[in-house]
Order: sequence, then structure tokens, then C-alpha cells
Amino acid sequence: MKIISTFKNRILIPFRLVPKEGLPPGKLAFSVMLGIICGIFPVIGTTTLLSLLLTMLFRKNLLIVQSVQWLMAPIQILIIIPFIHFGAYLLNHQAMPVNLAQIQLAFRPGILPGIKTIGIFHLYGILTWFILVIPVGILSYYILLGIFKKKKQNP
Repeated sequence: MKIISTFKNRILIPFRLVPKEGLPPGKLAFSVMLGIICGIFPVIGTTTLLSLLLTMLFRKNLLIVQSVQWLMAPIQILIIIPFIHFGAYLLNHQAMPVNLAQIQLAFRPGILPGIKTIGIFHLYGILTWFILVIPVGILSYYILLGIFKKKKQNP
């Protein structure tokens, strides 16, 4: 029952608060797209700040962007390691195993070497995100725009 309650309170209610009238399909599609690209940013704990900054920059609907970004959290967790591996591959670096044991090993020599190693992992992931964000953003925007335009025509 807690899962249903959480789903209802965190996902359904915020989307019900979005005004149905007066929100053009383009603005809605762009807001959802921002939530998607922010939600897949490969650094856990930074997506809320990133979505807030992009929402303010583009002046879009914060409620929609944040809600979609929260929905993307499971996908973010699933793609972090592939993003890291792809970024290492692009930079022609050897793919390092990224798991709890590797993270513990990174901190064995000390806190600063550990932070450096984890930071490098994140930079590999961020590189991949920067490469994919524009095509994913454009593709998702036009798909969502088509869906929202069709939905507005057929209520």
C-alpha cells in the first residue's frame, strides 16, 4: 500500500496540478523533454539542481520538469555504469570495473585519491551525457510534441 500511496502522491497528484487549458503542446513537450534529459544526468544527487537551472533558463513549467526528472531516477541508476564505460571507451581509456569493491579500493589510499577516482568515473559519464543529450532531447521533444498535439485535438 505504501508504494501505491507514494506513486499517487509523488507522481499522479503533481501531474493533476498542471493546468489542462492554456498549456500549449510545445511548452508541455519541452518541459517533459527537460525532465528527461535532466533525469538521465549520470551524477546521483545533481539532477534536481540541474533541472531547476534549466527550467529557470528556458522558463518552463517547474512542476512538470521536476516530476519527470523524478520518474527518470530508476533509468538514471541503470545507465550510469554504461555511460561511464562508454565515456572511457571514447577517451580510449581502459574500462575499469565500476562496482562497490572498486569504489572501496579507490578510497583505500586515502580520501583525496578516492574522490579523484570517483570524479574521473563521473566525468566519463558526463561526457557520454553531453554527447547524447542533444539527439535525445530533439528526438523526445518531437515525439512528445506529436503526442500532445494529437491529444489536444482528440480530448
